[in-house]
Formats: sequence, C-alpha cells, structure tokens
Amino acid sequence: MVSAPEHEASRAPAVWTASLAAVSGSVMVGFMPLLARHLYAGGMGALSMLVWRYALALVPLCLAIALMRLEFRTAWRRGAWQIVVIGATLGAAQTLCYWESIKTLDTSIAVLLFYTYPALTLALDRLVLKRPIRPRAVASIAVILFGAGLITVPGLRGGGISLVGLAWAIPAPLIYSVYLVLTTSRLRRHPPVIGATCLYLGLVVVFGTSVMVTGFDWPADGATWGILAFIAIGPGALTVTLFSYSVPKLGPSSYAIIANSELVTTVTVGIVVLGEPITLARAVGGAMIVAGILAHSLARPKITTPSPPIGRRGRGARREAREDKVVGLGACPTHPTGGEGAV
Repeated sequence: MVSAPEHEASRAPAVWTASLAAVSGSVMVGFMPLLARHLYAGGMGALSMLVWRYALALVPLCLAIALMRLEFRTAWRRGAWQIVVIGATLGAAQTLCYWESIKTLDTSIAVLLFYTYPALTLALDRLVLKRPIRPRAVASIAVILFGAGLITVPGLRGGGISLVGLAWAIPAPLIYSVYLVLTTSRLRRHPPVIGATCLYLGLVVVFGTSVMVTGFDWPADGATWGILAFIAIGPGALTVTLFSYSVPKLGPSSYAIIANSELVTTVTVGIVVLGEPITLARAVGGAMIVAGILAHSLARPKITTPSPPIGRRGRGARREAREDKVVGLGACPTHPTGGEGAV
C-alpha cells in the first residue's frame, strides 16, 4: 500500500507535466490570430482556413499513430467514436460561434465574453458534477477575469453592439465549458494521439461539409502554404495532442484556468510583432492573468485516496481500486478528489 506522502510525490510530476503541456498548447494557439490575419489578407475565408488546419493536422497525427503502433480500431470499438461525435457537435459549435461573432461584433467584446468560460466550467463542476470548489480556484478565476477585462475593455469602440454578433458570442463560452467537461472522461480512456485524432476527425467532417456548400479557398502562393503547414503542425496537431494529454490529468476547471495563457500570448504577439502600444491596462491585465494562473497552479492540497469499505470484495473492489488509481493520477488543485476532465 502506498503512503500519502509517496502518493503525493508520485502525483506531483504528472500534474506539473500536464500543466506545462497545457501552457505550451495555449501559447501556440495564442499565435492563431496573427496567422489568421495573414491568411485572410491572402484571400482565404475562415471556414476554409479551419478545414486546412484540421485536415493537414491529421497527416502527422495519423503518422504518429502508425509509428507508435497504436490500435486505432480497438480504441474505436472501445468508445473513441464518442470523441469524434463531441468534436463534430460541441467542438464545431463553439468554434463556429466564436468566428461568426467577430464578423459583426467588436473583437474585444467577443474575447471578453469567451473568456468567461473558466467561471462557467467551475460552476458546471459544482452544480452538475457536485465537486467541491476550492476558494483559491474562485479567487484565481476572479483575478483572471478582471485582468482579461483590463486588456479587452479599453479596445472597445464607440457605437452600438450588433445583436447578431452578440447572439453568436454569448453561447460560445457555455458550449466550450460543456465540451471540456464531457471530453475529459472520454480522453482519459485512450492515448492522447488517438484522442487528438478523433477530435479533429469530427471537426473536419463538419467544416469540410460546410465548405462544400459555401465554397472552398485554395492557397494562393507558397507563403500561404507555409503558414497553413505551420498552423497544422504547431497550433494544430501538437496543440490538440497536448490538450488531449493535459485535460484528463488536470480536469476541466484547472485546464480552463491555465489555458488563459493564450490571451497573454495573443497580446504579447500584438505588441512585439504588430507594434501595438503597451498600455498600463494591458500590462496590469496581463500580470493579473499570469498571477491568477500561478496562484492556482502552485496550490498543492493534500489528496488522499479512499479505501474500499470493509467487506467489499471481488471484481467490484478491484474495479474501484483501478478507478481510484486513475483519479489519483488525474487529481488537481481544483478537484481534491481527482479531476474528471473534459475538453
């Protein structure tokens, strides 16, 4: 039997590795607005960009499955198809809502509304899954939301707010929160590469079908091909694999908090690459987001794995022991009893 200190020592590296994976993936996604800007300037539409991103990313993902000799058919029979369904429904829905909202809604409003999803994810954890909420997690999310407000609100322009854009933007964070909560348990059952491939398969099916109706844009030159290749490998295949690895170990709420590093990256890229001004609000807002992420990540509550009740024997006890082991490895500061994840 493993003692509590030994259990904590074995769990800590896994949590920190998952946290680093979540940060790395979020940082790469933070470059997407800049890259998308270049693709739009080259005449490529948003739907076509998404299809190229997901379809090209499937190439290295499938190669990885082959090289690692993973049994994709076996995983499919064991429920990996459910991940495809989630990607094709909730994953595609939240992506579509965000991209459609910024067509008619000020980007700052769309971003600020979307970054309410950590708070919504925490609420789902408590109200739906009945998990306890740590005060430190609530405080971290409050600090992050305030920091996001400092970054985005000064960018608002005068004029009315588009009701159409608002109708697209409001559902996006809620859909993403449900997407996170539902996907985690499914991803935990399969290797990260298989989970990542299934998510992108669902997205390719939906958006690929859409461009057959709206029209499909082809890259106009070598530079566009290069950007698409980079998007497919970095913010595409690598990011979704890191996501599939980190979310089951961190749980939906912890991942949602750490993923706010994406906004910090986007602002930093805008300042360094695009020459956007460094304002006091942006500096303080970015610092608050980083502080909220660190405050949450550095929390290390003691976690104990409950033993089966006396008298419980046989197959049920062995199954519960295996589940307790998985929960222990996937536990996170937000979930003292272990993280039940989602994308």
